[in-house]
Amino acid sequence: MNSLEAESIPRRRGRPADVDPDRVALLALRHFAEHGYETTTMDEIAALAGIGRRTLFRYFPSKPDLVWGGLEPVVDRMHEVLDSAPPEEPARDVIARAITESLDLGPDGVEATRFRLRLMASDPALIGFGLTRLGANRDILAEFIARRLEEPTDALRPQVLADAISSANFSALLWWAVRGAGDDPAAVAVQALDEVLRGLPG
Repeated sequence: MNSLEAESIPRRRGRPADVDPDRVALLALRHFAEHGYETTTMDEIAALAGIGRRTLFRYFPSKPDLVWGGLEPVVDRMHEVLDSAPPEEPARDVIARAITESLDLGPDGVEATRFRLRLMASDPALIGFGLTRLGANRDILAEFIARRLEEPTDALRPQVLADAISSANFSALLWWAVRGAGDDPAAVAVQALDEVLRGLPG
């Protein structure tokens, strides 16, 4: 029995009482890394997780959803920090704190994030699949920057800065997953933020 099989959830008949989507996604991501994304089927993932095929599709309608799963809590944490920050806190510090708190993932979360980003780096179609999800994070940044600049959200400067920060953040995380060392993706993302925010007023 390999390490993946050893960590699989025992198979039960009927609908499972509890399904942990994060755990299912991590098992899938480990399997993709070991056996290949394209060659793995959803049926294999269901069997590995010890759940029925219909249950798997209820949580993850497709393989790309398994890769992109888990982004919503990250975006929610970032939104919470940006919305609750006191006005006297410098904009750079707020955004850096939002990045750091949103990427406070725990060991399993860090492992899953690294697997996810490595897959995305190797398959541009996977990045395309998640563009609308990345857009949610970008829109949150645009709203925050517009408030700080006292400009409309759709003004040029908030839009360009939000695009630049969001793109730099994602690029830094891809770099961390593929080439970076350590288990702190937030540190790399904050470093990229500072490269973009030169000249942004507090």
